Amino acid sequence: MEEGERSADGMAGVAVRLGDLLRVAVAGVLLVGGRQMSLGEEWPAAFLWLGVGYFAAAVVLAALRPMRLRRPGAWVTAAALLDVGALTGFMAVSGGFRSGLVPFLYLAVGGAALGVSRRLAAFYASLAALAMLGENLWRTWLGAGPSDAYLVGLSGAGAFAVALAAQALGERLRRAEESVRAQQQTLAWQREINDRILRELRDGVLVVDDRDVVRYASRPVRLWLGREPVGERVDAILPGVDRALARAGGERWVTVQGRRLRCRASVPYRGGGWLVFVSDLEEVSREFERNKLASLGALVGGVAHEVRNPLAAVVQALELMRGEEDATARETLRAMALDNAERIERLVEDVLSLGRRQRPRPEVLDLSVWLRQWRREALARLGRGEEEVVLEGEEGLRIRADPVHLRHILDNLLDNAAHFASRRAGAIRVCTRAEGERVRLEVCDDGPGPAPQVRERLFEPFVSSRDGGTGLGLYVARTLARANQGEVEWVDAGCFRVWLPREGP
Repeated sequence: MEEGERSADGMAGVAVRLGDLLRVAVAGVLLVGGRQMSLGEEWPAAFLWLGVGYFAAAVVLAALRPMRLRRPGAWVTAAALLDVGALTGFMAVSGGFRSGLVPFLYLAVGGAALGVSRRLAAFYASLAALAMLGENLWRTWLGAGPSDAYLVGLSGAGAFAVALAAQALGERLRRAEESVRAQQQTLAWQREINDRILRELRDGVLVVDDRDVVRYASRPVRLWLGREPVGERVDAILPGVDRALARAGGERWVTVQGRRLRCRASVPYRGGGWLVFVSDLEEVSREFERNKLASLGALVGGVAHEVRNPLAAVVQALELMRGEEDATARETLRAMALDNAERIERLVEDVLSLGRRQRPRPEVLDLSVWLRQWRREALARLGRGEEEVVLEGEEGLRIRADPVHLRHILDNLLDNAAHFASRRAGAIRVCTRAEGERVRLEVCDDGPGPAPQVRERLFEPFVSSRDGGTGLGLYVARTLARANQGEVEWVDAGCFRVWLPREGP
């Protein structure tokens, strides 16, 4: 029985309530008007008591509906047994099949089969068929009338047909109800998300109907206006913002309560309504300035921190040189001061490169030719042999990039590689390869690569895994690459990859 249990809500609950009312109505009609319909003529007293019992049981069953919600399948089966038993009894005291009560049996079986499984629906149909067969055999045994075996067979088949058809209809209705409920839940979820998005948006939104009356205003608009504008005409709230502006898809600046607002009206949609997006750009500008000042403060603080140590070393070396008589010691102190001065110079150059990142001047470069020239200059700067830095890759690759930016990117990557690489031949490899509309340029060394604790923060400013590093090289390299529609990424170990836009033939 548990297989046929269904929750009694939605359409299933409506079907149960209608079934209860129909059962009470049928029992009342049979009790009150059965004799007028020529029913119960063979056993009037039995018909009366049967009618009273069926009506009372139908009323009790309807009254106990809240209790039935706990085990609906069992109560549906009990109601089906009641209907089949009572209606078969009415047939037995009213002339059998000639009483015309078989359609009521079909109604009872079909109603019970609406909310159960196919197996239970077949069970209810078999109950009705066996009940009709038993009633016919009983009448034949008593000699109360001729056998209606043919009608019994047809009626039993009809009960199965009605039950299975009703069960299929009920199953389809349940699926449709579940689909509607799922759609309602999805719509409610989407409405909640939309409301949350509108609440969190910095821009305001006005929904205007086909009569140019505001039907919805998001929270920022209400704050800027100082009131709830729903129900007012939009041109009374925002002068100059009207349907003509929406059709043109234009924008208008409006001053409201001393606040400068930019209003962008959308093209009206099919229902005749339209949208207005309101932005307080002064607040956006103030926020941008605050963020810019915060970033500048962080950068200045980082630069000051990085400059302090080498500058202190330079000052200390100069102080010691003043009283040092030994030439060798003076030369050592001089070299220390120069090394730290060069470190400061590299830091300053990296910071200046950040200022140049917004002004790329891209040119079409033959990459292999450009790399050979850059390699000669880089080897002289680093004091490395030609066999230590190897160029590999395709000839004739053409890219579009700012040559100054590209030189700075590769200088930073090569300096990083030279710090970790050995002095063996081929210790540093610069490889190029075309991939679709981009060129892949890799700078790899045979060193261990970045320290594990900094790999997740390689491209953050002032993060370095080597002594004497400024922590800006990789950050500047990525920034300049992005300014040239490219990218820099760490591959593994000591290998970094640069993506650059390719210039077609």
